[in-house]
Amino acid sequence: MYLEIGLILFGGALFLLVLFCIPILLKLWRAASDVTVTLQALNERLPVILKNMEDISANINQSTTAINTQVQKYADTAQRFQLVANEVAMTVERISPLALQSSLFRRITALIPVVKGVKAFLKVLSDKETI
Repeated sequence: MYLEIGLILFGGALFLLVLFCIPILLKLWRAASDVTVTLQALNERLPVILKNMEDISANINQSTTAINTQVQKYADTAQRFQLVANEVAMTVERISPLALQSSLFRRITALIPVVKGVKAFLKVLSDKETI
């Protein structure tokens, strides 16, 4: 008798468990069908997405190559400019001692104070100022 009551209670509990699991199983079934639809849509669009990514990658590679080329050109130009500037500086270093020793440079340096004096004289003369 106790065994029969126990089996009836066990059967009732099992029935209630199955009854409560039915909505959960239905939701799982719907979720699986939604995932299937999403997966189909993704599989249909995936080739287009991959093609776009390939195009983007190709454009980035072209841009990078163009930028590298331009940077290399600027580096070459800067290097040539530096070589020219070094040559000019070395030439000035070679010529400047000779120019400082020339008689023309001595005359110009002697003439500068004379020009300043004449300029001051003319300024005072034109302004009629007394010193």
